[in-house]
Amino acid sequence: MHLSRCCALFLFAACATTPAAPPAPAAIELGGSITWEGHYDRPHATRTYPASLRLLRSGERARCELLEGEPGPDAESTVFVRDERGACWVLPHGGPRFVPDRGDGGRLLQLLLAATTDTAPSDQGIAFQHPRLGEVADRATWDSAASTPELRVLWHRPHDHAQLVLHRTTTTAIAPDATAAFEVGDPQPAPAHAPAPPRFRTLAPGVHEIVLPDADSRSLAVEFEDHVVLCETSMDNPAGERLLAALDEHLPGKPVRHVLFGHYHPHYTGGLRPFLARGAIVAAPPLGAEFAREIAARPFRSPPDALAASGHTPVIEPFTGQRTFHDATNDLVAIDIGADSHHTAEYVVFWLPRQRLLFQGDLGWFAGASGLRAGGQRARGLMKAIDDRQLPVETLVQSWPTLGAPTLPLAELRALLAK
Repeated sequence: MHLSRCCALFLFAACATTPAAPPAPAAIELGGSITWEGHYDRPHATRTYPASLRLLRSGERARCELLEGEPGPDAESTVFVRDERGACWVLPHGGPRFVPDRGDGGRLLQLLLAATTDTAPSDQGIAFQHPRLGEVADRATWDSAASTPELRVLWHRPHDHAQLVLHRTTTTAIAPDATAAFEVGDPQPAPAHAPAPPRFRTLAPGVHEIVLPDADSRSLAVEFEDHVVLCETSMDNPAGERLLAALDEHLPGKPVRHVLFGHYHPHYTGGLRPFLARGAIVAAPPLGAEFAREIAARPFRSPPDALAASGHTPVIEPFTGQRTFHDATNDLVAIDIGADSHHTAEYVVFWLPRQRLLFQGDLGWFAGASGLRAGGQRARGLMKAIDDRQLPVETLVQSWPTLGAPTLPLAELRALLAK
C-alpha cells in the first residue's frame, strides 16, 4: 500500500463538457444497493447488499462515506477522504485510524466528484491496468434528469469489484469553512514501498513454504527430482513474480512444471500468469480449469506482463476427483473435496503421503484474541474429507492467514473442534 495522488490516472468522459465553476460546498446522500463479485462459491458469483453513500465536497477536499448492509451494528462503514493537497486516505471498517489509500479509494472519489453534477447526465471512466485483472476501467454514470436521479458505479479493488446502483435522496449545502469533515487526525504513515522479502523455509524433506508477509499468503513448493510443483500462487502478478524469484534462488535448476491452486478466490489464483509465462502447466478441476483459461486470456498490454510478452500458449489440464504427481523422490496428491469444504464448489487440498502432511487454503483454524479457534463448518468438512479417505495425516499446513499457527498437528485440530 502506498500514498497515491487521486488525479494520477487517466480520466475520460463520454460527453464533452465545457469548463464550469467549482461546485459549491455540498453534501449528496444516496441509497440503493452494492453487488460484489468475490467469486464466492464459484467463479464470478456475486452477493448484493443494501448500501448508502454520502459524498461531501468543498473546493479540492472531498469525503465519501460508504455504508454496506442495513443500518445497524452489522453494517460495514468505509470512509475515503481527499485532503486539500490531493492526498487520499481511507478509514477501513473497524479501523482505528486513517491509512494511506492504495488507489482504489482515490479513483472512487474522483469518479463520484466528476459524475455527480446537476447540469447534465454524465458518464465518467478511469482506465488503468489492474495487477490481477489487466486492463479495466472504473466507471460512474450519473443521470440527473431521471425522476429519481441515479448513480451507477463500477469499482475495482485488489481482490474483488463492485457495482453500485444508488438514487439521490437529499442534497444539502455545507458551510464553506466546514473543515472537520475533511480531517484525518493522526493517520498511519505509509509503509515502505519495498515489500517484505519472501520467507523460504523447508517444512519436511522435499517440501518448502514460501510466505509473502505483505500479501498474507503462503505457497507450498513440492520438490521432485528435476522439477517443482507449486501449490497456491498468492494474490496478483507482482506476488507471482516474487514467488518465482524465491524459487529461482532457493531451488535453482528445478523449474516449476505444474502449478496448482486450492480454489479460485483471488488470494490463491492471482499470481498464475507469471508461472504460465515460464511454461508451467495448470492442473485443476473443471471450474478451476476454465477460470485459469480466463486468467490466461486477460489483457495485459500497457505495458505487457511476462505472459503477454512471452508468446506462450498456456496449457491447462482439467482433472476430476484427484490428480497424482509422482517420481522416485516424492509424491503429491491433489484432491478435490468439493462440498465438504463448505466454502466453494471445488476445493483442492494437497496430500503428501511420504511426509504425512496435508496443505490446505483456509479451512482449518484462525488465530483469535484467546488463541486458536477451529474454522467451524469448514474445519469439520476438512476433517470429514480426511477421515472419509482414511488419509494418515499427521500435520496440517494452512495457506491463509499466515499469522498465528501456520502448521498444526491433526490431533490438535480435532481437539479444537471438540471444544
